[in-house]
Amino acid sequence: MRNTTEIGWEISKTANKFKSSCVLKFGKIIIDAKSILGVFVTLTEHHNYELYVMGPDEDEAKRALSDLFVRYDLSYIIK
Repeated sequence: MRNTTEIGWEISKTANKFKSSCVLKFGKIIIDAKSILGVFVTLTEHHNYELYVMGPDEDEAKRALSDLFVRYDLSYIIK
């Protein structure tokens, strides 16, 4: 897995491009994907993330974030 700082920055930067709410969940932890600090603190290669995207541009946001998760080989499910 690449540098978690780089990945966290990319996730937050991508999520912030959209008006939709972008939330990452793993286990009992839920974070706002637009919060760079939240993403940095919780990002590890061993989590199976659930990605929730809701809002006016959710389809575009789901595609962009999904592409990012695939590029960085992160395990995820879009809900």
